[in-house]
Amino acid sequence: MSSFQFKRFTIQQDKCAMKVGTDGVLLGAWAPLDNHPYSILDIGAGTGLIALMLAQRSGAEQIDAIEIDDAAYEQAVDNFENSPWGDRLFCYHAGLDEFMEEPEDEYDLIISNPPFYTEDYTTGNEQRDKARFTESLPFEDLVEAAGLLLSEKGVFCV
Repeated sequence: MSSFQFKRFTIQQDKCAMKVGTDGVLLGAWAPLDNHPYSILDIGAGTGLIALMLAQRSGAEQIDAIEIDDAAYEQAVDNFENSPWGDRLFCYHAGLDEFMEEPEDEYDLIISNPPFYTEDYTTGNEQRDKARFTESLPFEDLVEAAGLLLSEKGVFCV
């Protein structure tokens, strides 16, 4: 399936190794917004699904996303631009380490559906392996980023 239709937006996913999945949809729906975030950061945006869900659910003025994979970055940008919230969404084409070199902002919510496979086997698809295996984004790096980039009232969701 090259697209996934939500109530108020569509996710195109033909360029991404990882398609819309239950874990991403649940994380986007579950993330608490009680602190009324002004700024949100989605680490490892993929298609942009979670950032778009949070744009729909919140009044956050700034929703940034980071995506290292070329094709996924292009897909997220297209999905952002074709959404009703394109003026609040921005995607950086960078890895987390590069993004953290010169942090410009603090975020009230940092969210990530991180890679969680640690086994030694691979799928043979480099793009898919990068999205699925912790080697490309260790949890320790996410925690370090949260410590550096979260605002005083910030929330970190994984």
